[in-house]
Amino acid sequence: MAVTPLMQQYYEIKKQNPGCILFFRMGDFFELFEDDAVIASKILGLTLTSRNNGASGATPLCGFPHHAADRYVPKMVAAGYRIAICEQVEDPKLAKGIVKRDIVEIISAGTAMDESNLNAKEANYLFAYVPAEKEAAFAVADVTTGYLAVCRSSVQAFECEFSRRMPKEIVVPEGVEIPSSIMDMVKADNVLVTQIPEFMFGEEQSRDVLFSHFKVESLVGLGLDGRDAETKVAGALMAYLMDQKKSELSHFTGLEILNLDDYMTLDPSTLRNLELTRPLNADDYSSTLCSVLDHTVTAMGGRTLKDWVSHPLISVDRIREREEAVAELVQNPVALDELKESLTSILDMERLMGRVGSGRANARDLAGMGRSLSQASKVADVLEGLRSSIFEGLRSTLENARGRGEELLAQFNEDLPLTVREGGMIRPGANAELDAMNADIKEKREWIASLEGRERERLGIPSLKVGYNRVFGYYIEITKAQMAKATGPIPEEYIRKQTTVNGERYITPEMKECESIISNAEVNIHDLEYRIFCSLRDRVNGWRGELQEIADAIAKVDTLYSFARAARKYNYACPEVFEGSGIEIRGGFHPVIVAVNPDLDFIPNDVSLSPDGTRLMLITGPNMAGKSTYLRQTGLIVLMAQIGCFVPAESARIGVVDRIFTRVGASDRLSRGLSTFMVEMIETANILRNATPHSLVLLDEIGRGTSTFDGLSIAWAIVETLHDEPARQALTLFATHYHELTGLVESLEHAGNFQVAVQEKGDKLVFLHKILAGACDSSYGIHVAEMAGLPNNVVRRARKILLRLEKEKIDPSDGAVKKKQKEHPQLDMFAPPDENTQLLKDEIRRLKPEEMTPMQALQRLMELKENYGA
Repeated sequence: MAVTPLMQQYYEIKKQNPGCILFFRMGDFFELFEDDAVIASKILGLTLTSRNNGASGATPLCGFPHHAADRYVPKMVAAGYRIAICEQVEDPKLAKGIVKRDIVEIISAGTAMDESNLNAKEANYLFAYVPAEKEAAFAVADVTTGYLAVCRSSVQAFECEFSRRMPKEIVVPEGVEIPSSIMDMVKADNVLVTQIPEFMFGEEQSRDVLFSHFKVESLVGLGLDGRDAETKVAGALMAYLMDQKKSELSHFTGLEILNLDDYMTLDPSTLRNLELTRPLNADDYSSTLCSVLDHTVTAMGGRTLKDWVSHPLISVDRIREREEAVAELVQNPVALDELKESLTSILDMERLMGRVGSGRANARDLAGMGRSLSQASKVADVLEGLRSSIFEGLRSTLENARGRGEELLAQFNEDLPLTVREGGMIRPGANAELDAMNADIKEKREWIASLEGRERERLGIPSLKVGYNRVFGYYIEITKAQMAKATGPIPEEYIRKQTTVNGERYITPEMKECESIISNAEVNIHDLEYRIFCSLRDRVNGWRGELQEIADAIAKVDTLYSFARAARKYNYACPEVFEGSGIEIRGGFHPVIVAVNPDLDFIPNDVSLSPDGTRLMLITGPNMAGKSTYLRQTGLIVLMAQIGCFVPAESARIGVVDRIFTRVGASDRLSRGLSTFMVEMIETANILRNATPHSLVLLDEIGRGTSTFDGLSIAWAIVETLHDEPARQALTLFATHYHELTGLVESLEHAGNFQVAVQEKGDKLVFLHKILAGACDSSYGIHVAEMAGLPNNVVRRARKILLRLEKEKIDPSDGAVKKKQKEHPQLDMFAPPDENTQLLKDEIRRLKPEEMTPMQALQRLMELKENYGA
């Protein structure tokens, strides 16, 4: 059936952009039609209406003012949709027929560039992936900053890197399956999966894209010579981005070849359990290590800090280089304060360059870049007084900012408009031609400015007003009340233009002539200002390589500043990091717990692990005593040492660790049909397959998700494997409630028993939170349950059952044993007292009759009779 020409245009554009919600520009509004309108109305809370679409009938419709797009686009993207922005690309006044429209940008989770879609201190990563034989080739980009990197690795290493960067979107060829471990994270975090045609990953296609974009004639210059899989995935990702943004994206100036061997391996379980950048509880960011260390002043510094925290170094030289810089700032509080002051006014230069490179920058962006460059020179001045080698290199880079900021700022006015086509951008004196054009109409502008005063005096109307709007231009407004008070009639040259409720609006021939001269001149002035602005934007774009290096240097300075600020605030110590294996920590404490609870009297603890001494610590003790905290703080201290930060301890010697493994806390993956115990075994299997003598393994209560004997057997075998197998002899902290393991440890040369100290005061339990040598003889589970508020009758019953289980060595999960005992009960003349008798004796032993009144004694006797009587 026939449709209107407008809807025909809409359908053609919609067909060219499948899978997108189309924001269709109509005048001052964005309109959505049909299914798009139905979807958007629910997500955005817009009223759903309909419009006549010719012979095809009514079409569902909703819309909103175009200036509200910044508010609505992020909501659609957050809901998992891809938005195609269709703008009018010609002046409606000049259009013949339907105004031409075209897609100017497609916005998705991984391609969003507007600040309203982004977290300032969080990178907006986009991944592309292809399988490469039994490995993975992947590229990672951040379109907001121009970051692009590529890597070929094992699927497991890809999984770790994916988890560290947690992208918003992943691009794959049509028909390619994403590894199941990656899909788990994709589903858990609502990562957008985008399938693109397979030909975009073709070797020749990808090579042409990279050659064209980076202006090279060989892959050697990009480091991709002989790297076919990496070339395919990098080229496909760049092609996808340029297609989505409808731009050359000139701020992508280089390509990094990732070498994951340069960094400590952190698998998804470790990242989650240590809460490095993301909390276990989504609403509690303060529980992360980043929240404690992040004292960064700039958005760039905040993103770099997260990257450093999730990518601990392996190179001792690079670690010491950072430590040296942090130490110098810790010892120089004056420089620390000066750095903060100079960094404070620096904007997000990386993302400003992204706006410049994609053609989206306005005058405010360029002026902001100018101010930031001026401040970058001041940062260089502060670094002049520092001697650390890393600061010398950063200072040299920042010297390239000198003079450029002033050059830009000399061109712009102080108060700048949001748009770039309506003038008001260029400072007087910056351009001779523009100054001459403004001077030519200065007299006319002054005539208009003085018109109101002259007419008030001539007509005797003190409140007469001269106004302006886009429809009528300049006009004189006289209210009805003012006319009655006028000393003379309305002049003949006044031409009535509009009647309002309260009065009349007039124009004069002289006003129209003056307005015409100004209007025509302003069109030329605005056009010239726009051309000057574009020239300045191109100049800044020409500096893109140097500016990105300057921005990177600022980010690193800010991150080192943040480390130093945290070290001074929380009294951290500089660790000694060395080649080899071993961990010696004195007075270590958990950085997050202490930071979040400043009034808490945290009990510090030591750790001593070495390949020749104790390399496996078996830790026993009650729940809530601090075993898990001890494990996590040890992992965090080692990690902090290897990112070049000071550590929460009195002192620390850390041998470089290649991987930190954690199996701490309970979790399940019900969506994949995996129980808590199955997840625990999968993660433990990963540890036993991949741990090395240079790894740190943190295991908490392995085996608790199954029957007692099964769990004990598994834990026993794991301890023996980590101790005995040469390839798996990692430094290990193993917390458990299986006290039977303490006997095993006594027979192992490089293992030791340790306990979390507690103190019993009557029937109460006091946690001392101190790690001591030796095994704990009880888990005190019933004490902890009582402290948690379990009803008294439940606690008493639990004590009875515990005595029986300990006396008869019963495994509650063993049904055969229970059945046998029921069918063949035995009478033992010399058996110890039953559990009731034992509990009654314990209660009587705790009584203090000399301190009781007769009534209290009688009441207590009645309680004992009620609890233990026949």
